[in-house]
Amino acid sequence: MTLMLGIDTATTGCSVALMDGATCLAENQSRMPRGQSEALAPMIEDAMKSAGISFDRLDGIAVTRGPGAFTGLRIGLAAARAMALSIAKPCIGITTFDSLSAQARQRKNIETGTALLVAIESKRAEIFVSIYGSDDTLLIEPSAVRPEAIEKMPEGITSVVIVGDASQKVESALIGCIDVLRIEDIEIPDAKVVASLGLNLLGTPELATPTPFYLRPPEASIPKQK
Repeated sequence: MTLMLGIDTATTGCSVALMDGATCLAENQSRMPRGQSEALAPMIEDAMKSAGISFDRLDGIAVTRGPGAFTGLRIGLAAARAMALSIAKPCIGITTFDSLSAQARQRKNIETGTALLVAIESKRAEIFVSIYGSDDTLLIEPSAVRPEAIEKMPEGITSVVIVGDASQKVESALIGCIDVLRIEDIEIPDAKVVASLGLNLLGTPELATPTPFYLRPPEASIPKQK
């Protein structure tokens, strides 16, 4: 038995899942634009109780680390790091790009010539974007761009699958330029997938540190001293 708790609060949802290898023992998930700070702890407690697993039996905790909403992702990261520290187990950070990419590949075989574009809402003019090839090679580095700027795909790409909560914006920009398939129900990270990706990295947690992944600076600033 290898137990991994997955946590996501990085975008517009709050979800937790307890995985024993490929088997989900318990999960809780809810779509919410805000309020993760109040919802997360009860959801974790309920999942652990439902599975009949105590925290000290966990082998690790995996958590989304961004990009996404500043407040949301920091809530998840803080909770995951605190729990991991208290039980002396690894805390593994998973990017929202990797989680959503893995969710898409569970649904559809990405054929040669087809790209996978992950588009994440930033609540600003720009969106967070990353593009993968059919072999999961990163074609376009994660970046913050305006949707209308995503018109030309890398050479050799004839179609694109789009996921993420900003996927509709990208679909509108690309229609007429390339064949587009938007998977409408893959918008936010699934804690089951986050946990599964964490299990794959359990032996090398140093490769997936639970630090925030930002693609733009925070809006808050320190007041100037008079």
